Amino acid sequence: MPPFRRSHTRNSSQASSVSITSASATPAVYLANTGHVRSSSNSSAVSSEPPSASSSVSSTGLESRSVHQRASTMPLIVTNATATFPCDSGPLKCVAPNPSVNSHSHSRSSSSSNLVHTGEVISSTGLLRGKKKDFIVLTRNELLRFKNKSKAADMFPSLNSIQRHPSNASSLSSTNTIADSPVPTSPLESTICTLDRVTALFEVGHVHIEVAFIDEHSSPRSTILQFATRAETELWLQKLYSSVPKRTVAHTIPAGTLDNLRAYLRARKDYYEPAFKAYRIVIQQHAQNKSSPKGGTSYDDLTKIANATTHAILVIGHYAVHLLAVDSKPSTLSSSHGELHSQFTPLSSHGIVALVHLAMSPRDSTFYLSFRPPLAPVRSLELASCAAKDIIQSIRSSLEHLRPCWTEYPLTMDVPEYVQDEPLVPVPVPDPEPALRDDDHSYGVNGFNMTLAAYCVAYGIPNALKNIAYEVIWDEDNGLVFRLLPTRKSTGLTQMSYSVLELLCVMRALRWNEAFGGISFAGISLASLQDVADHYAPIELDQTRTANSRRISKFMKALPTLKLELQLLMLCSTALRMLDLSGCVRPPKYGQEMNERASGVIDALMHVAKRATSNVDSFVFSNIQIDLYDFDFLVDVASSRAAHLRNIEIAHCGLYERELTLLLQALEVHENTLEGLDISENPGRISVYSLNESLYRFQYMRHLYMRKLLITSEDLPLLSVDTLSNMRLQRLVLDGTRLRRISVKHLCEYLSTSRSASLVKFSIQSCGLIGGDVGELLSAMGKSPAKQHPDLTVYIGDNPICTAGFDVFLSSITKLGTNIRRISMPRIEFHKEQFLCDFFIVLANPECKITHLDLSLLLIPDADASAHTCDLLGNVFARNTSLISLNLIGETSKLQVARIGHGIGRALERLSENSSLREIYIEGNELSVDGAMLIAQALTRNRTIRRIHFDDNDINLQGFTAIVNSIVESGNTVIRYISRPKMDQAKQLQRVRDLCLRSEMEIAVLREQQRSTSSTASSDKDMRDKFPELTHKVEAHKKAAETLKVLENEWERVYDRLDRWLKGGSCRSSATLAYVDEEETEEQEKARKARERLRGAGRIGRKISAGGSVVK
Repeated sequence: MPPFRRSHTRNSSQASSVSITSASATPAVYLANTGHVRSSSNSSAVSSEPPSASSSVSSTGLESRSVHQRASTMPLIVTNATATFPCDSGPLKCVAPNPSVNSHSHSRSSSSSNLVHTGEVISSTGLLRGKKKDFIVLTRNELLRFKNKSKAADMFPSLNSIQRHPSNASSLSSTNTIADSPVPTSPLESTICTLDRVTALFEVGHVHIEVAFIDEHSSPRSTILQFATRAETELWLQKLYSSVPKRTVAHTIPAGTLDNLRAYLRARKDYYEPAFKAYRIVIQQHAQNKSSPKGGTSYDDLTKIANATTHAILVIGHYAVHLLAVDSKPSTLSSSHGELHSQFTPLSSHGIVALVHLAMSPRDSTFYLSFRPPLAPVRSLELASCAAKDIIQSIRSSLEHLRPCWTEYPLTMDVPEYVQDEPLVPVPVPDPEPALRDDDHSYGVNGFNMTLAAYCVAYGIPNALKNIAYEVIWDEDNGLVFRLLPTRKSTGLTQMSYSVLELLCVMRALRWNEAFGGISFAGISLASLQDVADHYAPIELDQTRTANSRRISKFMKALPTLKLELQLLMLCSTALRMLDLSGCVRPPKYGQEMNERASGVIDALMHVAKRATSNVDSFVFSNIQIDLYDFDFLVDVASSRAAHLRNIEIAHCGLYERELTLLLQALEVHENTLEGLDISENPGRISVYSLNESLYRFQYMRHLYMRKLLITSEDLPLLSVDTLSNMRLQRLVLDGTRLRRISVKHLCEYLSTSRSASLVKFSIQSCGLIGGDVGELLSAMGKSPAKQHPDLTVYIGDNPICTAGFDVFLSSITKLGTNIRRISMPRIEFHKEQFLCDFFIVLANPECKITHLDLSLLLIPDADASAHTCDLLGNVFARNTSLISLNLIGETSKLQVARIGHGIGRALERLSENSSLREIYIEGNELSVDGAMLIAQALTRNRTIRRIHFDDNDINLQGFTAIVNSIVESGNTVIRYISRPKMDQAKQLQRVRDLCLRSEMEIAVLREQQRSTSSTASSDKDMRDKFPELTHKVEAHKKAAETLKVLENEWERVYDRLDRWLKGGSCRSSATLAYVDEEETEEQEKARKARERLRGAGRIGRKISAGGSVVK
């Protein structure tokens, strides 16, 4: 980082001198790759040299500009204690005296108490000529220049009593070129500047001080004071810096200029009024213009130093800091306030969150901003402004505003203690989205939205927000969980990958975030980061500390970008407890050899977990091919008690029997901490004896997943009753694992005990269970002495329950009571339709207390159910008083038809008699228009259904319009959501488009025939008689095109009418339905929905946000 104190060579034998160089600000070119600024054209300079010197300057291409000075014996013009002088680009011009000036001159001379510091100066130096002395005076309000000390004493009589040693005489060398003129007799030669118009004051070398200011014409100028000794330089710097007021012109910018700056930021989508700030600054670039070791500086050197200074405006937007060079000219006299008409030349823009170092000099107005672009070196800006403290505090406030969920900031500061201790003025956070305004987690979601947007701007990809998609869900174990979704450009089977910069934006926005307890990159390819190396990362990481205030290991600095970012996610957040990387690294294609370190993520995370330097204790590595290298790391961490593992998921990782056995044995040391385990879909055939022996030790196990697990043929249960009873299971998933009879008996014994009362999910889909086995399991749960969890859901789908013991299954349904209310049984094949009829009869029985039932994709012998079956389903709607949610989704494909069919419309007609059903799914059953009419009739009288899904039912515009009209005209205020039949709309419009296309082709063929026979036709009448079809086809095509346009408009009109009705009242909302029990009152419903807002159906957790917006 740039040092504040520069080392210089000091020559005590050299005479003391002060040099002044005045230059106006010019446009500059900013070198973005180095952060340097160079002047695009030479600045104007003014000197008091003789004509020969002026000619030599003109030959170098420098323009001549006069300084503010007076000639002859004219008195000084003073206004409000501020000297004003005519300014012109040509030779010095005399100004007529002003009679009102004398009183002000006497006022200044009489106020000797305002003196701060004085010194003799030299007006010119050269190799062949001597030194010409002038005298400068620093008062509390101005910096003045006189011909000599005696002239200064005429205005300040107290100077006669001050004695100075000759060796300490200061010198002033002016490089301002003017024409020869008589030596003025006025005591005041010029006013260098008034202190309230100083914009910056800083050192530019061993014996140089530069004063940047705004003149009375509002033009930026700079003056360089040159000293021969370091002691004299430090003394003048101290006096000048202490005399400049706290608020100068650097803090105040005209209102017209501020409006232009606001428009500039709005055009770049970076305007936010509470964060908007603008200050005048000076960009320093004197690296190549330092004074010589002996302290001597020629005229050309001083001119180059003056020209290297760029006057600019620093603008703080919402996400970035902008540097703008200003080409300012005095406004016309018609402007009442004298505001500037400014033209801005953009120099550079830097993202605020990319700031890694802040520094401020305690001796002058210099400050430094260092930014770290991605995969690039640090760029440092050496700036100066009298508003340096305010600039630094405003940037710090913006940083806290853009990172509201961060408790630590990866920013190093080298500022005075009084600046660091001063409380910051907070920037108000924008209001969250309406859907999140009343949610308890809007702070974390909205805060991450803002941080991610800031990183996208800082990394030069502001449009990435339109591509990055994510969601935030609530998980009972980890709290808020961030989940990255496929890109918004991904459609269907085409999955677009995120770019390197997009992934870096997401990961660095999450690095210090304390709002999320879990982060999931499941299914998102991170392979683009595997081959990227950040060679400049050590520069930033040297100043980075972990959440435990530990330094970053030197070995981490050499890691690939993917490993480094994942490790820093673990180390920098104290709230993070879960990392889901399932499927983030694609397996090699068939025929390709796997690298020695195929995943690149497991070894990186396990390296941190083993040392217990992170709070992450839940890892998901599913769908990652684990090779021997990764497996060694995994076992090493699993056998370390310091890792305190809470959950580990390694489903579909290619582990065989030996690896599974070793891993389970290694995990035994975490018997008091392990709560979740997933070993599903691995090809290894595991021994049930060793499996039960290892699982028995995990007495705090809550989540156990063993899908499609291959076991040995031993006559032992998959999970013994002792193993199950020793755990505290909440989720037990055995889908796809074959369950023998002995395994069913042990499960029944476990389910009949009070140890199973904590179960929330029990899934035995595709386990080859017959109806008798499923009936026994359900009966055992119904006989449990302890009341089951109210949210317990039993999944029994895709089992041959109709092959044997179906009567046992039906009897168990009626005996469940209130222990089991949620049953999911999709893809059940009813070999005889009578089995489905019997099942509907049981559901219509008042003793059946099932509240949520999933019968989707059921298979019956015929394509559609018979009228008798549909009548029995109608009895379920009319007589069942407990059913709240019913799923009857169907599917029609070339291979099979799984649905009830269009006859379901007869059953839906009896919804008018239902008093409990709140949600129904009837998609994919080909209801047609007749079924839509029956639904419309039912909805006119039904006042309980809140959500209805009926897309893909061949319902055209007529049927959908009838449903909407029935809701609106009957005043149904209970309906909260009706799915838009997008698929049916597309089918209807496509049929009309096909008709138009076909007619166009037929017209083209007929016209081609007409051209070929036109020569033989004698008149137009003969042509019409010969091709009568052409006229009819053209007319039919026009009608079809008009019909297509009318249909499109009518669909949108009906959608708008439905939306207006649903959003018209407080009781009508498009929010996701939260299931309501039968006995729940409206007040209880509101209270529960406030606690479980935006709960996703079929998903464990609450879906809150996706890509910055609420998921509905």
